[in-house]
Amino acid sequence: MLTKSFYMRYLFCLFCVVCSFAGTSQTLSDSASISLMTVVPGEFVYSTFGHSALRVKDPINRFDRCYNYGTFDFDQPNFLLKFCRGKLLYNLDVESYRSFEYGNLHDHRPMQEQLLNMNQAQKQRIFDLLQENNKEENRYYKYDFFYDNCATRIRDILQETFTYQLQFDSSTLPKKATMRQLLQPYIEDKPWLDFGIDLVLGLPADRIAKPSDFMFLPDYVHDFFAKAKTGDGIPLVKSERNIPEVLLNKEPFTPSPLERPFWIMTFVAIIGLLSMANPRTERIFDILFWFMLGLAGLVIGLLWFATDHSATKVNLNILWAWPTHLLFFWRTRRSGPTGYYFTAAALTAVLLLIFWKWIPQEMPTPALPLIALVMVKGLYRRYWKKETAELA
Repeated sequence: MLTKSFYMRYLFCLFCVVCSFAGTSQTLSDSASISLMTVVPGEFVYSTFGHSALRVKDPINRFDRCYNYGTFDFDQPNFLLKFCRGKLLYNLDVESYRSFEYGNLHDHRPMQEQLLNMNQAQKQRIFDLLQENNKEENRYYKYDFFYDNCATRIRDILQETFTYQLQFDSSTLPKKATMRQLLQPYIEDKPWLDFGIDLVLGLPADRIAKPSDFMFLPDYVHDFFAKAKTGDGIPLVKSERNIPEVLLNKEPFTPSPLERPFWIMTFVAIIGLLSMANPRTERIFDILFWFMLGLAGLVIGLLWFATDHSATKVNLNILWAWPTHLLFFWRTRRSGPTGYYFTAAALTAVLLLIFWKWIPQEMPTPALPLIALVMVKGLYRRYWKKETAELA
């Protein structure tokens, strides 16, 4: 026979279960709104390509917050190693809108807000998905530069909210643009970053981008959403505003001599040629030159074979920056096995210079003077010096 105390315990447990569900879910009011926030690129490297976030505002429930997929914790164990190996965990961060706005405007990064045209059920669905993503067991993910970042996550969660019926207009997209080429407008005023990106990105970056691939960049998410329609043919964006209202035009970039990597590399190559007039100076230059090339090759090799970065695989820059130079950089004599090694490097440089335009990967132009110097060091000096020594 069930006693009164049993019923009381049963009702208490039921009450606790109901309360637990109430604490983990929340119903948006009819006044709630969902917006896409697009932040313009900043001055720092990590902010070069802009940023995206979702704003959820509900004046009845008294909250106004931004859901931001582009954050990471500097205090993670082995932070630098994880970052280099592509194993750093990024996470969904939730902060008040005022804090989000203040931080961006303080960094001189204006924003564009697009109010999304959603019915109550769709607002609730995307809010529930964001809340689910924000749980401790779901909020972390392994960042991928092209295919899984703060912009692609927002694209995917909107697609899921609209049951994959969003219609995007891709008619105005540049034809046959590669993933690497899509980055170019953002790094034109950062020549050394441009050189560095072309140095470490491999053949996957030269794949022709599909329409959905464009949305790894926040600006393209903004543009796609501006023209998108739902399955019912309704525009996805109801209205748009700038924050602040007037966006300042960016001043044209005029690089200084030190901001021209091709000039600097040409200068290095000229020094290398002039050093050949003095054996001691040449030896010092050669040790530094081959060491730096070998170090660059080591970085390229590690990013290719020892990391999870998909964009740094199959990097053909390793054809001119051999990591094996680190085994020979102090052996600058041109005779014996070492001489044959540098001759092989020079012959490879000759082939690269001949077939430069037909290489399937877009190679960094500032590397051309260095490759030419590899050719001269390995061939001209080896045979010309030998002949002049015999004549003497």
